[in-house]
Amino acid sequence: LRAATRNGECTEMTGAMRWGRWPAAALGLLLGLPWLAAADDPANSKGQPTTAVISIHHPAELAGNYAGYFARFSHWPLPKGDLVLRAPPDELGCETYPTDIVPKPGMLGEPAPSFVSVVSRGTCTFVQKAQKAQEAGAVGVIIVSNDQTVQIMGAGNNTDEADEVSIFVIDVDRHLGERFRNATLDSANGEDAPTMSIAPYVSSLMNISEFILICMATALVALGAFFSTADVTVVHEPGSFSTALAPPEEEVLEVDSYLALGFCVVGSGFLVFLFFFMHYMIYVIIFCFCVGGFSCITQFGAICLNHSFPSMKNKYIEIPIPMVDAVQRAELIAGVPALAIVISWVCLRNTQFGWPLQDIIGAGFLCWLQRTLRLPNIKIAALLLSVMFFFDIFWVFISPLFFHESVMVRVATGGGTGESVPMLLRIPAFGDPFGNDRLLGFGDIALPGLLVSCLRRHDLLSRRRSLCHGYFLPALIGYFIGLNVTIAALIIMRMGQPALLYLVPGTLGTTLVLSSCRGELPLLWEGIPVKDQGESEESNDAEDESLYKEGV
Repeated sequence: LRAATRNGECTEMTGAMRWGRWPAAALGLLLGLPWLAAADDPANSKGQPTTAVISIHHPAELAGNYAGYFARFSHWPLPKGDLVLRAPPDELGCETYPTDIVPKPGMLGEPAPSFVSVVSRGTCTFVQKAQKAQEAGAVGVIIVSNDQTVQIMGAGNNTDEADEVSIFVIDVDRHLGERFRNATLDSANGEDAPTMSIAPYVSSLMNISEFILICMATALVALGAFFSTADVTVVHEPGSFSTALAPPEEEVLEVDSYLALGFCVVGSGFLVFLFFFMHYMIYVIIFCFCVGGFSCITQFGAICLNHSFPSMKNKYIEIPIPMVDAVQRAELIAGVPALAIVISWVCLRNTQFGWPLQDIIGAGFLCWLQRTLRLPNIKIAALLLSVMFFFDIFWVFISPLFFHESVMVRVATGGGTGESVPMLLRIPAFGDPFGNDRLLGFGDIALPGLLVSCLRRHDLLSRRRSLCHGYFLPALIGYFIGLNVTIAALIIMRMGQPALLYLVPGTLGTTLVLSSCRGELPLLWEGIPVKDQGESEESNDAEDESLYKEGV
């Protein structure tokens, strides 16, 4: 955008100059994200990481890696090896510890293992809790928060006392802390006590999972635009695979201003409903996801089979089920792998093997959506994306003022049901000790994708021979960069982000600025193809009108 409006003038750059720098800039931004996060981290000013990796080795039902946050006065370096978890009789850890809390030496003369105390927040200060644990011989203390909110603990006014703390101090959320404390209480007389190790969380220079997620979302937007414009016969030969993907006219739904506003109103109402009734609705959502995914994959498979084997088009099979019409043979054949994918996802959805199946179903959903929903012009696109822009910001950032937590984040994470809403692209975090998946909602792909599809249709009807002279490629690059900025904000702010806050300026903003510089905004605004230079005005008027009716 700066290149397009430098010195207040619209400059015309060569294709290589204009587009060659964008991917390089985006890649540089992605590579620099962890450094931006490090600069923003208040604890890093002392050279200390903020996040701790708590690795529980025993018991088996608690084993895994968990996140905690180091206090600002936590001592370094961290102890090595296995540590034993202990909970003092005083749950708050404000009183002197009994002598029997210290682990005893082994039967064969092994030295006594070091121990970590687990206490709850309250009554005395964080520094005083650390001092009591240190006096008892602990090498660290885990302080359990009063709720699920975790903060980085400071020393307050006890800075002199904090300088005397020589153990590590970590804060964890209430649910995790209660699991730790219950595990220590369940161990009989100190035998079979929980064991753990501690390490700082160090993020990699670039997490490959985030890069894969960005590339996958961008590819789906481009693929959906290809499906959406399969009916533009001026560029696709009749009988080709592209025209086979074109939807029947009765299946296409053109978005108008009322429908654009309806997305916001209905979506808001549905979010609030799910916020309060997610425990009852989560399995309804999963069922709808399975039915819709099966239908989309089956339809795409049938289209491929009918194109490859034309003799199957008119062959139907009667299904002996009441109120069920005859089914095409191609649909029946394509339904077998579709059903296998859906059933496999249902069985594996909460395991490490469920994400590829969820992404396959999601890809079918998104491509089918862009194939059947259509924006007629930039006027409607601007209305839709502007409304959803504020929709996303409100339900992520502002809704906590009314509901005490982010409605969007709670619904997207399953609302404490143990299930996740499946309307997400999902990639495991490769190399991340916490193993948290990287997620991107379908709406953050579908809504910008509708705009990109509209721009590709406009380019095709305008007979744009070069991608650099159209609007499809700039919007797609803007989407790619917008996703990079979203990941940057996610890392720096450490909280869920409204992706449309960054994607709408990257796609719609780029399109409006570029079309203004070219003097084509009025045509794009009304969805009128741009006239080719060198042709007579009269012939262009007649041709554009026929092309618009035929393609749109």
